[in-house]
Amino acid sequence: MGHVPEPPDVDDSLAPIAYSSSSRKRKMSAVACTAFNGLGLEGKLCDDVIISVDGIEFNAHKTILWSCSPYFRALFSNTCSNAEKMVFTIPGTSPETMRLILEFAYTGTAPVTADNVESLLIAADQFNVMGLVRLCCEFVKSQLCLENCVGIWRFTDYYYCPDLREAAHEFILQHFEEMARVSTEFLELSFNELERMLEKDGVHMKEEAVFEALLKWIAHDLQNRRQHVVFLLSNEGWRDGQKGYFFIK
Repeated sequence: MGHVPEPPDVDDSLAPIAYSSSSRKRKMSAVACTAFNGLGLEGKLCDDVIISVDGIEFNAHKTILWSCSPYFRALFSNTCSNAEKMVFTIPGTSPETMRLILEFAYTGTAPVTADNVESLLIAADQFNVMGLVRLCCEFVKSQLCLENCVGIWRFTDYYYCPDLREAAHEFILQHFEEMARVSTEFLELSFNELERMLEKDGVHMKEEAVFEALLKWIAHDLQNRRQHVVFLLSNEGWRDGQKGYFFIK
């Protein structure tokens, strides 16, 4: 996905935004969230576990982490020890990202920004913190723009974010003419990705705009893409939904 730029017309006061989970908030009052945050992240009364990431240690409660993630449930269930405080070394993430995951576990909210959303979403997916995955997806959807929509759509090939994928796809098709003019990521699409992108029943776009975009895509790598010229420019596969792609007016 790369860095997620903010749309040009977004006011500076909107970033960063701390997105929160409404379902979590229903379970936990604001006072309780503050209390848990203090207890967990400051290490007070945390006699359960230590989460260690790259040598940085975080005090935490098993029950809190257990409730927010199947990953932690499996981790704690598969470990037996009589030690007072167990240390769990967690690979594959950074201390700052783990701090945000723990903050979400205790409070149901995390400061999601354009700078941290990609690494945070990947980590939330890795550790199966689905509430945080949803928060990250909500933020990314709010940041969709002409320059990043293709990269975001491609990103969802690797992570299960169906709502985000649908939102990015709809954005691309609704702004196809403008997107094809400014997006460098559009030119990097493979033929199969281009087919999938345009595979949408009932979408109406100007024929000349589609042809112009296809010509630009072909010209970007003519040697390797010339084999697709006949199919793409014959219009047989793209008119009137004959192959279930889209309608052109």
